[in-house]
Amino acid sequence: MLDLRHTLRRPVCMVPKEPVVRCGDLTLTYEQLYERVSRLANGLLSLELERGDRVAVLALNCHRFLELYYGTMFAGLVLVPLNVRWGAKEFAFALSDCRPKVFALDATVYEHLKPYVEQLKLLGIEHFLFWGDGGEAPEGLIAYEKLLQGASPEDPDIKVHEDDLVGLFYTSGTTGNPKGVMLTHKNLMMNAYHAQIAFEFRDERTYLHAAPMFHLADGAATFTVTWNGGIHAFVPRFDPEAVLKAIERYRVTSVTLIPTMINWLLNHPGIERFDLSSLQKIMYGASPMPVDRLKRAIEVFRCKFQQGYGMTEAAPLVSVLTAEDHERALAEGREEILSSAGRPIPGVEVRVVDENDRDVPPGEVGEILVRGPNVMKGYWHRPDITEEALRGGWYHTQDMAHWDEEGYLYIVDRKDDMIITGGENVYSTEVEEILYQHPAVLEAAVIGVPDPDWIQAIKAVVVLKEGQSATEEELIEHCKQYLSPYKAPKSVDFVKELPKGGTGKILKNVLREEYRRRYNERTG
Repeated sequence: MLDLRHTLRRPVCMVPKEPVVRCGDLTLTYEQLYERVSRLANGLLSLELERGDRVAVLALNCHRFLELYYGTMFAGLVLVPLNVRWGAKEFAFALSDCRPKVFALDATVYEHLKPYVEQLKLLGIEHFLFWGDGGEAPEGLIAYEKLLQGASPEDPDIKVHEDDLVGLFYTSGTTGNPKGVMLTHKNLMMNAYHAQIAFEFRDERTYLHAAPMFHLADGAATFTVTWNGGIHAFVPRFDPEAVLKAIERYRVTSVTLIPTMINWLLNHPGIERFDLSSLQKIMYGASPMPVDRLKRAIEVFRCKFQQGYGMTEAAPLVSVLTAEDHERALAEGREEILSSAGRPIPGVEVRVVDENDRDVPPGEVGEILVRGPNVMKGYWHRPDITEEALRGGWYHTQDMAHWDEEGYLYIVDRKDDMIITGGENVYSTEVEEILYQHPAVLEAAVIGVPDPDWIQAIKAVVVLKEGQSATEEELIEHCKQYLSPYKAPKSVDFVKELPKGGTGKILKNVLREEYRRRYNERTG
């Protein structure tokens, strides 16, 4: 049986006195972390929670986030990490959908949510678990550290099954409402196995949580690093200066970043002031790195680069472009390989199929299907879309791609025109829906365009109604009223008509190609 708790219990037996946490000035050993996790599990159980109850968390990166990942599973509960960049609409939907009994939040988040605590109680939240530097909690909230102090340090050692739910991870849907992805002990344990092989975590020493821990790409690394007796270092949120300081201070050996973050680090003034010699590898994902920036990153950081492709539904790893792939592509002048998503990792099956789920030959575009023990149990409370997504025993990703003759996978379109900007997924239809609510808008197409800072920036291409007027600033502000700020367009172009196919469907691929051509002409 696959039991995710083993990833902590193993190093506790092997290296109990070795450090596992470096968070600010705090250092914890494995036996200290194990005791805190056990106390947290028992503390949560003392709140009369039942097996399978949900514990939502909304917080910045911290050692307590790591403790929650383990403490909830040790108690037989389900962790629900929430995106700190969400707006009110996404929060309201996710909380009303999963109905957590406990809501854990830090001092920073609490300041924003304080006016809404009474409303949140109406969703069935019975306990608010608060952590801050002082160890105390505002009236009506439970102080995290006091909960631990009053609980037993013994591992509750409850019985679990590998198909028991461990986490509920919300991912955006094409309609704008997030979907709760159900991941089990088996799903996450197998992903940890896969990461061991694909990312060579076996010699891991110090991993920096620079990407947000609510993202599964970073959260999944949590279990692999722990399993190997490594050290977790933390910065609360991504900030170039803070990340560079942390790498130097903690002698960080590996970190997961998105291309936008790498770009910000490269352009941070005074990067040469920092000692980054401890870095052994940088793992990146969400999108391929532009080749020129990747070359510069390799030159500056002087470490291995590895790209991972995946999705929350696969817990999340599907394929990897290894360090050796990067080195080969550059040495042989095969730079096109760097734009691929690599090859499927051992233990995960990948197919590219046509509309009838028949495999297509190399070079032909089709949908990516994935099968493996890491693939989700299903979508929370959504048997309809679960059945559709997992039909035939394969997860249908809606990602369009093609193989090359060497088995490298090339993504050509992302989940119904999804845009990846600053590492966040934004669906064009969600933004278009808001644009269409403006009285002056006749037609709108939202696409991702190349951007030197964000890799992709959101652009709206709009046709106005006859006799109506609107400005770029007006439409951007209109979107910000209803969407999280990162989902609003960065720019708006006004045109007389949009390109359409024979059926009248707007051809976004034509728009994307046009803006890509213009960008290439400008940048040379």
